[in-house]
Amino acid sequence: MIMKKVVFILTVFLGCTFAANAQGLLDKIDKALNKVENTSNKVNNASDKADRIGGSIGKLVGKKGAKGASYTVLIEGVKLADLKTISTKLESQKKVGEVKMKYNASGSTLTVLFNGDSEELLEALKDSSPLITDDTVQAIEDDGIALKIGK
Repeated sequence: MIMKKVVFILTVFLGCTFAANAQGLLDKIDKALNKVENTSNKVNNASDKADRIGGSIGKLVGKKGAKGASYTVLIEGVKLADLKTISTKLESQKKVGEVKMKYNASGSTLTVLFNGDSEELLEALKDSSPLITDDTVQAIEDDGIALKIGK
């Protein structure tokens, strides 16, 4: 009978010890999950702040994400290398948001997101290449410019 009591007491004691250890383990897991959640929140907050800062810088610089009208620039008689140069130099200008280029030997196209009007875009094109002058202009319209570069 005493042996049964001793075994029962040891079982209860070990059971309580195991329950206490299990609770401690669960507390440790809970703390680790809280740390992960806090870190995730910090990363999300930092990401949101970076997006806001990036948007603010973009507005200041007038680059990607800038609002503006889409203009089509048709260029006839331009070589691919010259078109790439014009596109790259044009895209580096402050009022230009984006330039998409399509090359064709008979006539190439630049689609330009630009903060300004057609005449300002023409001046930006002249700055981007010595091939573009007033003599090469075929048409200036509200939504685009046509150029013909002589051979």
